[in-house]
Amino acid sequence: MFDKLKRKVKDLKSSNDDENVPEFSGPGEVSKREIYRNRYNFGVNFGSLFVQESYIYHSLFSEGGGNEYEAVSALVAKSSSDEVAKKLQKHYASYVTDQDWEWLQKEAGVTAIRLPIGYWHVDNGAYIADKMKFHKLKSIYQAAQPWDAVHKIVKKAAEYNIGILVDIHGVPGGANGDAHSGESNNGQASFFTTSDFVSSVVDDIVPFIAKDLCQPNENVIGLQVINEAAFSDSAKPEKKFYSKVINAVLSVDDTLPVVISDGWWPQQWADWLDENNLANSVVIDSHVYRCFSDSDKQKTAGEIVNDLPQSVNLSNDKADYMVGEFSCVLDGQTWDKTKESREEWVRKLGQAQVGVFQDKASWGWFFWTFKFQEGDGGEWGFQPMINSGALPKRPRVDPNIDDSKVQQIVDDHVNYWKDKGGDKFEHWRFEEGLKTAISDIRAFNEFDHSRVGRTHFFKSLRKSQHTSDKGDGEYVWEWEQGYDQGLAVFNKYL
Repeated sequence: MFDKLKRKVKDLKSSNDDENVPEFSGPGEVSKREIYRNRYNFGVNFGSLFVQESYIYHSLFSEGGGNEYEAVSALVAKSSSDEVAKKLQKHYASYVTDQDWEWLQKEAGVTAIRLPIGYWHVDNGAYIADKMKFHKLKSIYQAAQPWDAVHKIVKKAAEYNIGILVDIHGVPGGANGDAHSGESNNGQASFFTTSDFVSSVVDDIVPFIAKDLCQPNENVIGLQVINEAAFSDSAKPEKKFYSKVINAVLSVDDTLPVVISDGWWPQQWADWLDENNLANSVVIDSHVYRCFSDSDKQKTAGEIVNDLPQSVNLSNDKADYMVGEFSCVLDGQTWDKTKESREEWVRKLGQAQVGVFQDKASWGWFFWTFKFQEGDGGEWGFQPMINSGALPKRPRVDPNIDDSKVQQIVDDHVNYWKDKGGDKFEHWRFEEGLKTAISDIRAFNEFDHSRVGRTHFFKSLRKSQHTSDKGDGEYVWEWEQGYDQGLAVFNKYL
């Protein structure tokens, strides 16, 4: 099935230049690389493998510091650059074991890892410029060789049919003012408004990652160009950056998913992608935490769980989404108001979140986070949440596609429109849309029981192929309804 049947697909990009039109396989002939990039994900973050956070892995913070830059600087002041580089190198090599990979693939059924990195790791510090915070530590990262470790993680993941989403978690100046950006800027996010920083990411760092890591490795599923951008009302600098960086990625690989942050306003970016004809190239990353806001702290666990379908607002009619971070953590104030069993409500919370994400986030979810230096992380920890049933193990089952059920769906469609002018319609388009979806579902299933993801993009792709083959017309909506029904009935995991 992995022999590609290449099909040129027009009008999927903002460019009108035919040389920039990507090639995709036809229904039922999807390549392994395309499945990696487009399947629905049961995923987890490798938090604090590269971008260090003290509450996850504290050993590198033994001399203090609120973020990686401060912690490594403090270590260097106490010992030597060589010793610190070796300490980092040892951490990179020991974070995930063969036993971990076995568990991730065989027990949890993970499809992909979100891999947070900092700009200071890329090409072993080669892109740390004079004005960047990490410039004083450049020799440390040259010696520690984090980029070599990134390559090893990608190749190891491929052995287990696991994809890697490369996440530029830390950009120069910070996309937000938090410690997980890797550096402190007095709580300010200065990346988007600093032209030198933006140019470095757009012109140098992103093209290098796309060429060096994404193109050569079929299991690299996408490139996240920013993490957790701070909320912005007008978002003018963010839109300017995204326009440039999306083009930078697509000029290297025009089928590589580009992931942007929703800036805590998912609708804003779905609208922007739709207005700029970029929805077929981009996935919006939305983070879902119910333990930080004052409003959530005032609710019981039951109220938070019941509110999830309404509180997770992702405009999946306009764009593809992923939930790049979430947990099963609720604030102590919430637990004080909750009388029932904490263990039971944690299980309900996790299961409810995953259920909502399946309906609204077409590229799936990535739990925060995989492992901790001490203990299992509790409600922040992937393994205990999987083992307790709060998060589902990915089912390894074939889709239940029955010929009689397929025919029934077609008959129901025809009968519904029979007394509504349906004799003038083109019901064959509905049937073709339905069967195209089924072909895609079966093709994805052949690779480790995967399911179709990025469905906004995939539907657009297949519709373009359909109209190219069969022509456009006023009843193409029937094809769309058929494809939608195929996915709705046969593509679900749970």
